[in-house]
Amino acid sequence: MLKSLFTVSIVLFLFSGTVISGAYAQDQGIVLRAQQPWENYGVGTTCISGSSNLFIADDDGDGVAEILTGGFMYNLVEGSRSPAQAPLMIWNWNGQEVTLELSYKWPGNIRAVYASDLNGDGKTEIITAGTYRNETDTYNSLRLWHWNNQELSLVANHEGVAVTSLHVFDVDGDGVLELISVGRHQKESAITSRLTLWRYTDNLEVIDSLDLDSANVTNANSVFADNLDNNGQVEIVVAGYSDALNNSKGQVSIWHWKDNSFTLKANKQWQIIEDSYGLTIAGGVQGNTIVNNVKAADLNGDGQKELVTGGFSWDKERVVAQIKVLSWDGSDLTQIDSKEWSDDYLTEVKCISLSDVDGDGKINVASSGTIAAAGSFNNASAVSDRGQLRVWEWTDGGLDLLSSVEWSIDDGVCAWNLAAFDVDGTGGVEMVTVGCVGNEGLCDPNMRLWSLPQANNSTNATVYLAVAVLAAAVLLGVLLAWRKTSTKRSLVFS
Repeated sequence: MLKSLFTVSIVLFLFSGTVISGAYAQDQGIVLRAQQPWENYGVGTTCISGSSNLFIADDDGDGVAEILTGGFMYNLVEGSRSPAQAPLMIWNWNGQEVTLELSYKWPGNIRAVYASDLNGDGKTEIITAGTYRNETDTYNSLRLWHWNNQELSLVANHEGVAVTSLHVFDVDGDGVLELISVGRHQKESAITSRLTLWRYTDNLEVIDSLDLDSANVTNANSVFADNLDNNGQVEIVVAGYSDALNNSKGQVSIWHWKDNSFTLKANKQWQIIEDSYGLTIAGGVQGNTIVNNVKAADLNGDGQKELVTGGFSWDKERVVAQIKVLSWDGSDLTQIDSKEWSDDYLTEVKCISLSDVDGDGKINVASSGTIAAAGSFNNASAVSDRGQLRVWEWTDGGLDLLSSVEWSIDDGVCAWNLAAFDVDGTGGVEMVTVGCVGNEGLCDPNMRLWSLPQANNSTNATVYLAVAVLAAAVLLGVLLAWRKTSTKRSLVFS
C-alpha cells in the first residue's frame, strides 16, 4: 500500500512538470480561428477596401460584440454586372461559429463604418459613410442607424460630403461627442481633402469644416482624435500624403478645434528618397510615401499616447511597408521609431490596430496589408498576392516583431482592414481582417479571425505547476508521517 501511494505521488510530481511543456504550453504564432466568405463568393464581387471599413462594438446593448463591415457588392448576371450595392453587414462570433445577423443593402457603396452613442441617449448609432444612387444621380451620403437585434432603422442622414475615415470624440470637452470625418473634396479645378466636425442631437449637422489644402494635404486617408499629451486640449490627427502622387510625402498634421475654428499645430512630412516613385502591380503610379492609417495609444506606459502610422514608402527598388511611431509634446511631432520591411516587390500596410492582443497588459501594434510581386496584376504566372498580419510589441524604446503570418487563397489576398476586440467575450482579444480575395476576376472579403496565445496562459501554467508541486509535497509528507506512525504502532504491538 505504501509503495503504491508513493508511486502515485511521484507520478503527480512528474505530471506537474509537464503542465508547462504540455497542455498549457503554446506556440507564440498567430492562430487562425475562423474564416467567413460572403454570400456572392464565386458568383459576384464584394470588396471591403480602405482602412476604415470594419468596426467592432456592441451595437444593440445585449452584451455581445458585433462585427460591422461595409464595402461594395455586385453580382454577375449572364456575364453582366448588376448595379453596385452598399452591403452593411452585422456579424457575431461565439468562439466557434461566425453568424450573419443582418445583411442590408442599398444602391451605392460604403467607404467607412463606425459605431458610438453620439447623443448620449443610451443607444448606439451605427455610422456609415459612402454613396447613395437614385434614378438620376449618385451622391455622397453619411447615415446614422439604430439596430435592436431585430430591425435596422435609419435615424439621420446628410448628403453631399465625401467621407473616407471617421472617428468619434468629445473634441471641445463639453461632455457631448463629436463625429470627425475626412474625405476628398473638389475645390474649383483641384482635388484636395476636407476635415469636417459633426454633431448629432436631434439632427445630424455640420459644426465646422476646413479644406486641408491650407496644410498642403493632397489626400487624407485617416483621422483620429484624443488628448495625446494630457494637457486638456484634444488633438485631431489627419494622416495621408502631401504633394503630387508621383512625389508623395507621408504626412501627419495635428489640429486643435477651439473657439469654433480649426488651428494647425503641427505638420510633418517624410520620404526615404526624393523625386522618385514606385508602380502599382498593375503598372500605374503607386506613389513615393503614403500613410494609410493612423491611431494613438500609450505604448510605453508613460501616461502619454504615441501616434502610430501605417503605410508604405519607396526605396528606389521596392515599395516597402512602413510603420512610424511619433510623440507629441504639445508643440512638436518627433519620430521615436520607424520600421520598414519588404517581402517582395510591394509590401504595404493598409491598416493598424492598437490593443493588448497577447494578454500581457501592454498595448501591441498590429498591422494588416498585402505582399505582391511586380506586375502580378497582369501576370498569371507571378507569385500570388498575399495577405499579411503582423503583431509588434514595445521593448526598450522601440517596436519588436512578436509574430507574423502570411496567407494566400484563390488568386491573391489584400487584407485592407483590421480591428482588434474581445469578440466572443471570453477575455482574450481577437484580431479580425477583411479585404479582397481575387477569384477569377471576382472578389471576396474573406473575413478572418485570428488570435495570439495569451500571456496569462503561462501565468496559469505556473500556478498549476506550483499547486501540483505543493500537492505532491503534501502527499509525500502525509505518506512519511503515516509511515512513521505505522512503524511506532508495529513496535508497540510486536
